[in-house]
Amino acid sequence: MRNSDPTPRPATARWLLLMAALATLGPAAAHAQTTPTPAAVVATAAAPAPALESPRMERLRATLAAGGSTQSFWRDVAASGGPLVEPGANAQEALVTFLWRGTPATRSVKVSWAMRTESGFVLTQLAHSDVWFLTLRLPAGLRAAYQMVPDATIPPGADRMARAKAEDAVARPDPLNRTPLWPQPPTHPAVSAERTAPRSVLRLPGALQEPWAAADVAPAVPRGTLEHTRLASTLLANERDISIYLPAQASRSTTAALPLPLLVLFDREAYLDRVDMPAVLDALIAQRRIPPLAAVLVSNPTRALRATELPAHPAFADFLALELMPWLRTRHPQLSPHARDVVVAGSSYGGLASAWAGFRHPQTFGNVLALSGSFWWGPGNVQYQPDFNRFGEGEWLTREFAASVRLPLRFFMTAGLMEHALTGDGGGILETSRHLRTVLQAKGYPVHYQEFAGGHDYYAWRGELAQGLVVLLGEQATAQK
Repeated sequence: MRNSDPTPRPATARWLLLMAALATLGPAAAHAQTTPTPAAVVATAAAPAPALESPRMERLRATLAAGGSTQSFWRDVAASGGPLVEPGANAQEALVTFLWRGTPATRSVKVSWAMRTESGFVLTQLAHSDVWFLTLRLPAGLRAAYQMVPDATIPPGADRMARAKAEDAVARPDPLNRTPLWPQPPTHPAVSAERTAPRSVLRLPGALQEPWAAADVAPAVPRGTLEHTRLASTLLANERDISIYLPAQASRSTTAALPLPLLVLFDREAYLDRVDMPAVLDALIAQRRIPPLAAVLVSNPTRALRATELPAHPAFADFLALELMPWLRTRHPQLSPHARDVVVAGSSYGGLASAWAGFRHPQTFGNVLALSGSFWWGPGNVQYQPDFNRFGEGEWLTREFAASVRLPLRFFMTAGLMEHALTGDGGGILETSRHLRTVLQAKGYPVHYQEFAGGHDYYAWRGELAQGLVVLLGEQATAQK
């Protein structure tokens, strides 16, 4: 995932600060409409510049103003690594400064990651030095993957996709960050033809510990099997790639007779190649956090069809319940026949599709695991679509749940603190997830809702998905100990 918002250059020397709503901070004094008198000009010129948010960067600015150089600063950064992390105003936040060592030819630098802001995460050059920096207020415990984008050449009049393509061409990991890159090569052959660009990782103090992460899994952990196949759909008149994971324990006589719970997970390619979901499941099962379970990872025939099939599409939900599930149970009769043992899961549009599948077919999918679900969605309010209505109402599925009787469903929902709406209308992923949570609780549904310090990011979703499986299926693992 990447930030695809337009990125105008900053109009003032104030740096972009990020708190809950990702609002750009700084005075708007540049728009004064009166012509200053000479005396006023002298007074303004003599006034000291506002202090930088980062104490470390303020000290460097003072050094440069006194005629010093940046050499010792860069030596310290090389020793400690970047980005710089300093205490925030309270325990709930930290000051993070992204850095880039520029050259005389450097024109622009930005951070590309799964967060959004109207003006983009643009670095500013410090006092004509080789230091480019951006200081943000970020929530404590944040975990995120990011890239640096130096000197992207944006074609004149470029639209959102053209801009993203130009930035991707020069995006690279942060050379100052010494944390291992993400994603690591998966423990199985990659399934996607598209190369996943390596990213740097930022983990602030207090970030979730993930003993199930693929990089932390001991080689001795029993590995499940992974099978790839194709499945045609009569209801959708297309076919798609399907991957089936079976746990190592499924072949053992002591557990083969036990019905296997099932995870149905969307965005197959990303969850195999980036998240390495088979390795995560292997670790969760070996650590007895969840019972041995099977998983089916479902792709969309094309990227364009993803935006058609996943957002509350009746035929797609019917395909899952009436075609995929019977086919899967015939192929693997050891799967549990009970809806209470089936978890349907996904992120973004996939989170919306998960809740919709449970709503439309609760007799098949008894557990919904929604990661940063696109619950803002409504049939006519999707930007960049031909029928986009800027005044169209969103949160369609929330209203459906509010108007229906309570269904036999359990929920695990999560959203990122950095997924606020940019427009101030409350239509962001965080706000609409909170709203759906409240509606479901009012209807009497069992809902486990939590928020994580991060954004629309597979790196963060890996840990959230693992936690969701533990919440929804962990009792079964405890019973089998």
